Amino acid sequence: MELSSILHYLNEAFHYKVDDHHYILKIITKKNDCTKVRIGFMEKYFREKNMPGIPSEVFYVDCKKVASTSRNDYYEGIIPDKITLHGINKKIDDFLNVCDNQEVAKHFDSMRYLENQDVEMIACAYFFLLENENEKKYYGNYKFYDHEPTDTMSMFIMVLHQENASYFKTPSWAKGAIIYQIFPERFAPTDLQYSLSWNQVPMQSNTRTNGSIKGIEQQIPYLKALGIDAIYLTPIFLANSSHRYDSVDYMVIDPLLGSKEEFKSLVQKLHENGIKIILDLVFNHTSTQFFAFKDILQKQDKSKYKDWYFIKKFPVEMKLPSDYLSFSFYPGMPKLNTRNKDCRKYLFNVSRYYLEEFHIDGYRLDVANEVTHDFWKAFRKLCKSINPDCLIMGEIWYDSSTYLRGDEFDSIMNYTYFDAIRGLLTNKFSIEEFITIIERERGESSLTYYHNSNILVGSHDTDRIYNAINHDKNKFIQAMTLLFTLPGSPILYYGDEKMMEGGKDPDCRRGMIFDEKYHQDSFNLVKKLIKLKKLPCLKYGDIKFFETKEYLKFKRFINGESIYIILNFKDKKIHINDFDGYINLITKSPFDGIIDGNGVVIITNGNSSNAK
Repeated sequence: MELSSILHYLNEAFHYKVDDHHYILKIITKKNDCTKVRIGFMEKYFREKNMPGIPSEVFYVDCKKVASTSRNDYYEGIIPDKITLHGINKKIDDFLNVCDNQEVAKHFDSMRYLENQDVEMIACAYFFLLENENEKKYYGNYKFYDHEPTDTMSMFIMVLHQENASYFKTPSWAKGAIIYQIFPERFAPTDLQYSLSWNQVPMQSNTRTNGSIKGIEQQIPYLKALGIDAIYLTPIFLANSSHRYDSVDYMVIDPLLGSKEEFKSLVQKLHENGIKIILDLVFNHTSTQFFAFKDILQKQDKSKYKDWYFIKKFPVEMKLPSDYLSFSFYPGMPKLNTRNKDCRKYLFNVSRYYLEEFHIDGYRLDVANEVTHDFWKAFRKLCKSINPDCLIMGEIWYDSSTYLRGDEFDSIMNYTYFDAIRGLLTNKFSIEEFITIIERERGESSLTYYHNSNILVGSHDTDRIYNAINHDKNKFIQAMTLLFTLPGSPILYYGDEKMMEGGKDPDCRRGMIFDEKYHQDSFNLVKKLIKLKKLPCLKYGDIKFFETKEYLKFKRFINGESIYIILNFKDKKIHINDFDGYINLITKSPFDGIIDGNGVVIITNGNSSNAK
C-alpha cells in the first residue's frame, strides 16, 4: 500500500456536514491501491472516560469510491451525529458483579434506561481502515497503525457543534438550474427596432448598440420557450463602455439600457414566469469617473477617498505604468481597497439596494479572487440576512476551493469544466485526461456545492463555442451535450443555443439573432437538452465514467435510475451491444446500438420513468 499517497486533513475540504444529522468524511488514496476503505468512529469522551455501562466500542461505516483520476481514488463515508447505545445492561451487570460500593452500584443500576437509546455525540473520534489483498492499515491523526487504535490521541477529532456552525446550504433552486447569460446591450432592443450597428461583424469594443431592459422583458416568451430557470445580466450600472465593467455609478441603471421602473418591471415579469435574475457586481475596480476616484484626481493627497484605492504616489496621473493598482494594468479601471471601512460600507449599501429595492435573486461577482476573503465573508452574511436564497456566484478561473467552504460563495463560474470540454473537443485533452479533470472535481468538491457549480462552454470573455470548434456542427452538439449532462448548473451564453458565431472578446458580443430561420435546429436541440437536464439523474445525480479509449461513456444516476451518455469522437460508426431495450432520449426511439461518426446518444432503460 502506497502510504505516501494517502491524504486526509482536518479541514472543510475533507470533512463537513452534509445534512441535518450526517457528516461526510473523505480520504484520497493512490489509484487502485485499496480494495476496501472503512471509517471507525466513536464518541471521544466515552472512550476517554471508559465509564461503566457506557459502550466505548468502535462503530464502522463503509466508504464509497466516488471518483478516480489517473493518479488517485477518492473515497467518501457518511457518519451520523448520533450513536445507539447497545449492550448497556450487560456492561452494568458485569460492573455490579465486582462493585462493592452500594452507592456507586445504585447509580449505575439506574442507567439501564439508556439501553437502545440514541445519544448525540459532542466530539467524534475517527480513523480510517484501509485494505487491499496484501495488507491492512489504520490511519488516524496523520499516523499509520497495524492494529485498531485505542487511544483517541491516535485518531482524528471532529467537534460536531463546530461543524454545525460552519454548515451551509446553497440555494435549492440553483442546484442544476439552467442560467442564461445576457449581455444587455446586445440581446434585444425595444420592439426589436435594431440600431444600424446591431449586425456589425466583427463587433468592436467601442461599438454602441441599442439593446435594452425593455427589450429583454419583451423576450421573456423566448426565454420561457427555451426552458431556462434564471438569467444572469452582465453589468447594467452607469458606465462609460458597452460592457459596463467600468462602473461610474453603481446606484444608477444606465439610461442607455432603461430606467429604474423598467428594471423593476423586468424583475417582476421574470418572477411571474418562474425565472430568477442575477446581477453582475464589479467590486474589484471602478471607472476613473467614479465619484471617489474623480475626487482623488481633483484633490490628490487631500482627497478623503485616497484610501479607497491603492495609490502608489502623488500626484496621481492616468498613464502607463499607472500610479495606482488597476485591473489588468489598465489605468481606466483603478482597483478598490475593500478593506477601507468607508469603501466597504458603500459597496455593502449597493449590495443591499438591489436585493431590497428590486428583489433580485443573486449576484455574480466579477474578478472575485482579486478581492479579499474577509470582504466576501462579510458580503455573504449581509446578502443571506436579506435573502437566504440569494445565489452568490464568484468569477474564478482557477482553483476555487478556498471560496467554497460555506462562508463566501455558493458557486463559481467553473472554467475548469470550460477548459476540459473545449480541450476534449479540440484534441487538447485525451478522453482519459478529460475524465481525470472531471473526476478530480467530484472527488475534491463539497457535495453542498457540487450541483451548484456553474459550468459553461462560452461567455462574454471568450470566443464563441461554435468558433472555438471551427464551425463543426457535430462538435457543437457534443459541446451542448456535455454542458447539459455533466454535474452542475449550466450557464448558457446568449445566442449559443442558435450556434451564433463570434471571435474573441469583443467579437463574441455580437447582436442576438432571433430569426427562426437561423439555426433553428440547434435551438430545438438545446431546448431538448434543457428539458432533459431537469430530470433528477442529470440535475442531482452522481457520475460514473467507463474506461474506453475509443469513445466517452458515462452515466448519471440517482435512486436506482440511470442515464447513459456516449460520445463518439471517431469519423466512423461504432456498435454498442449492451443496451438492448434502451430509449434514445433525444429521438424518443429505441436505441439500435449504433452511434454515428462524431455522434451522441443519451439513453435510458425503457422501463425507467426517465424515459417518459
